[in-house]
Amino acid sequence: MSSTPNPNPSTASLNQAQQLITQRCAQKIQQSINQKGELGFDEYMQLVLHDAEVGYYCQNNEIFGKRGDFTTVPETSVHLAFCLAHACAKIIRDDAQQSILEIGAGSGRFACDILKYLAIWEILPSRYYIYESSEALKMKQQELLEQEIPEYFPQIQWLDNISGQAMGGAESSKIKTAIIIANEVLDALPVKCFEVGQCNIHERCVTLDQDNKFTWSLKEPAEKLQAALKYLTTTLDEPLDQGYQSEINLNIEPVLATWANSCEQSVMFLIDYGQPRHEYYHRQRHMGTLRSYFNHQVSENIFTHPGLQDITADVDFTMVAEAAENLNMGVLSFGSQRNFMLANHLLDWQSTSDNEVERLSQIAQLKQLTLGSAISERFQVMVLGKGISYGTDRFTMRDMRARL
Repeated sequence: MSSTPNPNPSTASLNQAQQLITQRCAQKIQQSINQKGELGFDEYMQLVLHDAEVGYYCQNNEIFGKRGDFTTVPETSVHLAFCLAHACAKIIRDDAQQSILEIGAGSGRFACDILKYLAIWEILPSRYYIYESSEALKMKQQELLEQEIPEYFPQIQWLDNISGQAMGGAESSKIKTAIIIANEVLDALPVKCFEVGQCNIHERCVTLDQDNKFTWSLKEPAEKLQAALKYLTTTLDEPLDQGYQSEINLNIEPVLATWANSCEQSVMFLIDYGQPRHEYYHRQRHMGTLRSYFNHQVSENIFTHPGLQDITADVDFTMVAEAAENLNMGVLSFGSQRNFMLANHLLDWQSTSDNEVERLSQIAQLKQLTLGSAISERFQVMVLGKGISYGTDRFTMRDMRARL
C-alpha cells in the first residue's frame, strides 16, 4: 500500500455524495458513543471499515488504483502474482487436488493474474475459492474475472462464510487441502490502542468532545486486554516509556483459527507490512503505526472522513507466529517480500505486453523489486503450514524466523 504523506487532509475537496457518506458514518459512530459513553478503538475501526451500511469497504466507491485511495502491489505490478503463482504451482504439483482460497481478494486483479500464469503453465488448481465480506467488492471481482478469464470463471467460487458454504446457500464439504492467500488482510483487522502511563497502561478509546467531534479518552483496560499488554511488555527487551502510544491486535489468533479450520490441510501465505515484535514496539516508534489513507495521501489523523478513508496498522509478525503455534500450525518461513519473490523465479519473469510503455514500466518495477525498495523490504511474507511441511528454501532466499 502506497500513498503520499498529508498530515492535514482537507474536507473542501469532498463532493456531495462523499459528504453524505461520511456524515452517515459519523452519525452512526456518535450514536454508538452516546449509548456506550465511549468506543474501544477496535469497535470504532470495525464500524468505519466493515459496517454493512456505512463501512469503507462496503461502499461502491473506488478504493484501489489511481482513482481510489491507495495502491497495492498486485494493482501496480504483475510480479508478485507471478512469484506467488510459482509457489502455488510447486504445491499443486505435489497434490493435483489442491485448491486455492483467497481471503479478501480486493479488486480481483491478484486472483486474475495468478490464474492466468497457472493456466499458461497448465497447472491450475482444482478450484479457486474467494472469501470476500464486502458485497461491493465481490461484485467488482466477479465482473473482472468473468471478463478476463471466462474459460476458468466457472471454477471460481465465492464463499458466504469461511467454513466452506458456497455462495447461493448450497452446502459443500469441508475443503480437504488448500493454499490460503491473504494479501494485505491482517493490517485491516481492528486493533486496540494503548498509552503507557506513570504506573499503568491505559486503553485509548474514542469519545466525543464538547463540539461533538471525535477525540481520544483513556480508561483502565478490560481483563483480556490487560493480560495481553502484560504479556507483551514482559516479552520486550526494555520497558516502554511513559507516554508511549501504540496498538495491539487481539483478532490475529481467532482469525487465523477460522482460516485454518476452513480446510483439513493448508499452506497459508500471509503477505503484509509489519515487523517482528522487538522492532514493532521499539522505543523510537513511540506513536505506533496507526494511519489512514484517502485520495492517495497518508495521514495520522484517523478521525477524518469516517467511511471514506482506509485505516490500517502494521502487523506484529511475532504475534502471528505465536498464534500459529497455539493453533498447531508450523511457521514454514518468514522473510521480506523481496526475498520471497527472488526465491520464486522473479528473475525469470518476462513481459508479454504488446504495449511498449507498459512493458518498460513493468521492467522498471522489476528492477526496483530486484535491487530492493522501501515497499519490497517493508512487506513481509510469512508461510504457515497445517498438516503440511516444506523446507524453508522453498519459499524464501533468506529465512528470518530467528528474528521473531
